[in-house]
Amino acid sequence: MMQKFPIKLVIFDCDGTLVDSELLNNMAMVEVLQGFGLEKYTLDHALEYFTGLRFSQILEGITKETGFIFPPDAAQGYLKAVRRLAPTHMKPVAGAEDLVRHVLGGTKACVVSNGERNNVLTSLEMTGLRRYFKDEHIFSGLMAAAKPAPDLFLLAMGRLNETPENTMIIEDSVVGVTGGVASGATVWGFTGTHHAPEKQAEALKAAGARWVFADMAVAMNRLAAR
Repeated sequence: MMQKFPIKLVIFDCDGTLVDSELLNNMAMVEVLQGFGLEKYTLDHALEYFTGLRFSQILEGITKETGFIFPPDAAQGYLKAVRRLAPTHMKPVAGAEDLVRHVLGGTKACVVSNGERNNVLTSLEMTGLRRYFKDEHIFSGLMAAAKPAPDLFLLAMGRLNETPENTMIIEDSVVGVTGGVASGATVWGFTGTHHAPEKQAEALKAAGARWVFADMAVAMNRLAAR
């Protein structure tokens, strides 16, 4: 049975939770990597291992694995690829807007993402979700240590004057769930955008997600019933 507690703040991840952009981001990443001759990094590999990580974390991992040193402007190539692919590959997660509206009807909410800030703002803008969040309630990469560290979540809770005990985090990645659990908040895992939802559900549970769901409407009903 789900533990009851007063929810005063709901923290949403962006990519893969509010915005269906994980495929887009990984396509852009693979394009950049293969452009550097790193052919072993396929889309399947990216979806399996890169989801939820910050761009710099991915490059650091590849450098450790292969010894390849990326040029300083590598991020610019990635952002250009994302912008080119966004109009055809970026969309809101089904039911996400309804869930956000429901939460904001009686609870504070914010966004916490490992992503580059302009990327996060553009994603929310393109999908019609930015209007629900004040700029100061959108927390992004470089504002604190990246997930799986809990720092970004704790920063958001502090800025919105809430405690982990009264906070719920909704995340789609193992990296995000791990960071959320480390923050002391209750974490729900979302699998609705993952290419292998059943396998991802098990991974999110193993990372500490209290409950895992694939349909935003189901989550909204569960929140309403609390």
